[in-house]
Amino acid sequence: MNADKIDPLTSLCISDIILKIDHAILRLKESNTDPFRKGIDIKLFKIDNSICPFLALKRDLSIRHSEFGIGFLSDQLFITGKKEALTRQCFLVKLKNILELCGYDPNLYNSHSFRSGAATSAGKARVEDHMIKVLGRWKSDSYCRYIKISPLSIKYAQQSLTEF
Repeated sequence: MNADKIDPLTSLCISDIILKIDHAILRLKESNTDPFRKGIDIKLFKIDNSICPFLALKRDLSIRHSEFGIGFLSDQLFITGKKEALTRQCFLVKLKNILELCGYDPNLYNSHSFRSGAATSAGKARVEDHMIKVLGRWKSDSYCRYIKISPLSIKYAQQSLTEF
């Protein structure tokens, strides 16, 4: 593993994962939403859906083990096919390449697109405001700025206000 490029005291490492029967705990040592750098635990629950973060993580760890062996607990959690640490910049470059291959304009996307997309999806799914804050680790109502509301939704809201 190319460990000289990462700092296990701040980077996400294999040791930051705890697997349980029905969920995984992902320990973030620091993040933008943790100004005092106390760390935060994120629970990834096993859900009955094709998009399951728990199963995706288990699958990734299993593939990694079969491809590269056991490794060390201090190894970077996310790595490239060359066993190098997957940096934020590397991830964004790969993401933009995939978006372009799929016919999307990569210039319209950045790392905040996930935050915006998650908040928008939660809003469309009618997830309650307090749960959007919990899931996105929001301390304020600033998540509202990330939710994209379609003109059709605004029209329906205005129409419903006239029906009282």
